[in-house]
Amino acid sequence: MTGHVEPKASIAERWKLLQGSNDWNGLLSPLDLDLRREILRYGDFAQVTEDAFPWVQKSPYPYACPHKKWEMLQAVGQPDTGYEVTRYLYSYLRGMKSEVQEVNWIGYVAVTVDPEEIKRLGRRDIIVAWRGTRTNVEWQQDARFIRIPITSINGKPTPKNVEVAEGFWMAFADEDPAKPFLGKGSAGKQATAEVKRLVEKYAGEELSITCLGHSLGGTLATFCAYQIAEDGINRTASGATIPVTAFTYASPRVGNTVFRDRVKELGVKVLRIRSKQDIVPCFPVGLDRENTPILDTVKALVRQMMKLSLIEDVFGFFVEKLEEAVKFDGYAHVGTTLTLNFTKSPYLKQPSKPVDLDSVEVIGNHHNLQGYLHLVNGIAGTDNDLNKKFSPVILRDLALINKSADILVDSYAVEVPGIWWKLQHNGMVRARNNSWKFPFLFDPTSPESHPDVQAWN
Repeated sequence: MTGHVEPKASIAERWKLLQGSNDWNGLLSPLDLDLRREILRYGDFAQVTEDAFPWVQKSPYPYACPHKKWEMLQAVGQPDTGYEVTRYLYSYLRGMKSEVQEVNWIGYVAVTVDPEEIKRLGRRDIIVAWRGTRTNVEWQQDARFIRIPITSINGKPTPKNVEVAEGFWMAFADEDPAKPFLGKGSAGKQATAEVKRLVEKYAGEELSITCLGHSLGGTLATFCAYQIAEDGINRTASGATIPVTAFTYASPRVGNTVFRDRVKELGVKVLRIRSKQDIVPCFPVGLDRENTPILDTVKALVRQMMKLSLIEDVFGFFVEKLEEAVKFDGYAHVGTTLTLNFTKSPYLKQPSKPVDLDSVEVIGNHHNLQGYLHLVNGIAGTDNDLNKKFSPVILRDLALINKSADILVDSYAVEVPGIWWKLQHNGMVRARNNSWKFPFLFDPTSPESHPDVQAWN
């Protein structure tokens, strides 16, 4: 297959259904064609966050996006979306420590600006895209599974008894008063402030607000959608309510049942896309355990996160103590679920032995976003019934499957190497004197007076 996707069809008459106005009732099995397209389209926006964060550790600013916001979509191969990036988002990360370790580029806000795309969509769409885990500090912070009462990011009262996963919430709501980043506060404050600005800018138009992300990005998308509705940002001066939807891909659980119920009460719609073989959505373990044993799941995820290779009984002891120490019970997934099955695609490499299922590589393959999008493109319905053949529906390049993994079956991958997406020359450029160097990039901790702030802010 060549090309990216087939010509776009108008969804102007049914966009509210596709955004979940009826919780996608009747659209998942069989999977509605327009919804399939939308899941892929929003998934591509999520992929942008992965592709635009190369994390070149020896560069001057390894935790920044190397592209100015007005060139970023073009730079990662998405030039014709009809959207304009209006804001970059940065997160304070503490890892397992009490003080901030990193300030990382974590996503972006964009809005539809192309008149033809607005017409096709039936409204102007504001998206907030969140990145998944990449750095070691982020992995460490993800492991802070203990539930904590949700905190206010804007000084307003918080709902009673709502609890969320500490590490995920910190990535969204944390800030450092001693080192305020660009005067903008937490990633959550940055995102909600920009959405509020855009809602006010386009007042009077038909609008939608869509939050999206893969893995950790899915948790942040859920928090973002919740916060927008909780703060009333989606309620206009005329009393109208702007639909708020989250599309999450391979997202862990984020909160307790009270949080789940509050999201529903606010009218936020969440479509949660998960694969049966992916262990990450099984975390933190909760009321809906989805047939994954607690201890096995913890072992597998810790292996992936910490890259541990320990004697089995030592490792088991560590995990058992971890299980005792962390409040797993009470977590619950939010929204409606679309279930995928990695084993159903003839295009994806399958583990040759059962023991391989617990390897870091296979765990990562089952969690890969492009693998997810490939499965969305070929499933028949929410469970991809055994009697329904997997068959790609939309023209989508098979090379994308190997973009950040090596999971395309060899017979289809003759000219497609694994993990082929990389920042050209690791960001190095050739100077006029023929020397190679890393160009100056905006330091994300620079003061607001910095001349390049608007390019990376």
